[in-house]
Amino acid sequence: MNQRNICKGCSESVIVTEGAIRELLDEIEKDVELLVSDEVYQARLSACKSCDSLQYGTTCAHSGCMVSYRAKFKNKSCPQAGNPKWHKVS
Repeated sequence: MNQRNICKGCSESVIVTEGAIRELLDEIEKDVELLVSDEVYQARLSACKSCDSLQYGTTCAHSGCMVSYRAKFKNKSCPQAGNPKWHKVS
């Protein structure tokens, strides 16, 4: 494995499969009141995918979170300081 693909904090691969991400998303779908609408989710993902801080196609350089997971929650916002791409939903 290439050293660039190792997480600094946990010594594991930073490459996350689509299957693993889907499992996480399926698990949180039960808590509908915590989640944004599909339209808001898609808009957030679009903003993240066009951001220069997206790493490995899955991970935000500012928070270390998988964007497809973080973007689902109403109480989360883009972690980019000074110029967030999206905001919390009440």
